[in-house]
Amino acid sequence: MTAIDPKRTAAQEAALGNRNVEKAMFCARFVLTAVILICVSASLVASAQDETRNGCSMREFEEARLVFHRAWFEEADELLQAYIAGCPDSALANAYLAVVDMLLYRDNDSRIRLALQTASVKNNTSSLFAEAVANFAGGRLEGAETLLRQYLEIQPTDRYALHFLGFTLIDQDKNGDGVRVLEDLLNSNPDYFPAKNHLAYGLLKTGDAESAVRIASEFVEADQSNPSAWDTKAQMLQSAGRNEEAIASLSRGVLLDERFAYGFRHLGMVYASVGDNDSARVAFESAINSSSQYGAPFVESVNALLAELGDD
Repeated sequence: MTAIDPKRTAAQEAALGNRNVEKAMFCARFVLTAVILICVSASLVASAQDETRNGCSMREFEEARLVFHRAWFEEADELLQAYIAGCPDSALANAYLAVVDMLLYRDNDSRIRLALQTASVKNNTSSLFAEAVANFAGGRLEGAETLLRQYLEIQPTDRYALHFLGFTLIDQDKNGDGVRVLEDLLNSNPDYFPAKNHLAYGLLKTGDAESAVRIASEFVEADQSNPSAWDTKAQMLQSAGRNEEAIASLSRGVLLDERFAYGFRHLGMVYASVGDNDSARVAFESAINSSSQYGAPFVESVNALLAELGDD
């Protein structure tokens, strides 16, 4: 017997042919659906792997990292510590926290060693970035710059690395180079507002106070819940001789986060500069009371400022 029985009529053969076509189409749809499900499942697995690596939530790290680059170091401190509690071997997270330790006047030697040791064991592209950040935390700015440039040869569009390079250059007084890096970063990533923080400082160091105030104001506009943004704006205003506006900006900033001891200290310094010692004293005492995340050298620095005010 052939595939189609010759004793069947033409109509029967046509009907049978149609049923065969329908069966073939059903099979094709079934296979296609199965392939789609397999692809979706693979995509979800890959997404989960990106979301969680070695049991560590990448989303949590990225949140902490962004807060760091916003210069909100009190918040970044808590987020990084929480992440590292579950992922103690993260070289990059430990390197970032070593920078936070430095900025909050805490000893960071052991944290730097851990970051460098872990990076050397992993020895991958990300390790270059971790080593660069650890070098920055240790004050080895030239080494940090070199490592960042090596990393950026491999990952030229990494906005965090470009941001780090920009303020590393500015910290070395390579202000023009740093400003260009940050301006290029913002041109290619206009929504990446954290770069405006350090761009304002770079512009101020080049003598362009007017542009520094403008950029700092844009930073505040984009990140109004960040106390450090208001502090940056205050620094630019103070440098432009606009002390009352600087006080207003700082007064707004310290209300946003009771942990913002640095902001209280800065506020006290501005009050002292205009001769308002009573308000300066209140601000300095608030800085001490808010400094639970800070190291002892910070409190010592505030006590020294209080002593300069005298008893009157």
